[in-house]
Amino acid sequence: MDILQLIIEGSDFQSVLREIIIEEGLDPWNINITKIADSLLKYLNQLKEINFRIPARFILVSAILLRLKSETLIEEEKEERELEKIDIEGLEILEPPISRIPRRNITFEELTRTLEKVMSEKERREQIKLKREEKINQLQRLMKINIEDYVEKVFRELSKIIKTSFYELTNRKSDLETARYFVAILHLANQQKIEIKQENLFEDIHISLREMPPQGFEP
Repeated sequence: MDILQLIIEGSDFQSVLREIIIEEGLDPWNINITKIADSLLKYLNQLKEINFRIPARFILVSAILLRLKSETLIEEEKEERELEKIDIEGLEILEPPISRIPRRNITFEELTRTLEKVMSEKERREQIKLKREEKINQLQRLMKINIEDYVEKVFRELSKIIKTSFYELTNRKSDLETARYFVAILHLANQQKIEIKQENLFEDIHISLREMPPQGFEP
């Protein structure tokens, strides 16, 4: 089967590596890391030459294989060697964490298991990064609101309810809206327009309007 076609059609990396092993005449029970790393890079560079957008997962697999190749050479030669880089214009070099591999060729099963583990770890880290970025963006959006206008909005809403709890007030609102309500309630409590009470840490917050003094009354 044509290896370039497999990559273009979005096949999984296991199928592509299996075809490379067959095409290059490698022993699936005794795979030479250097040969399979160089072979995959050769096919990716062919796609580069025809200006085809290389799927991200194959760029990652190639980066991991080249890292494994470099680590294997370091182990064999007992000296430091600069990690090889994928020669694809505009590509950031990936350096995923890789467990030290045995000083020998490995089986196809061992190779795919190692690749899957590293890719899974990278995906997990990307998810953590995205969640952190979303939290930062939420806080940035929160800070952009006119807090005085929002305090007035929440106060008008509370004036119609008289007494409620924070959960009842926000249980159908988004996380961002809930955060805004919390900030507004703190402002209202500081202005002594409402009373807030929390029986125990992490429990619901009870909210009630303070009785306003008669107009013109000076406490």
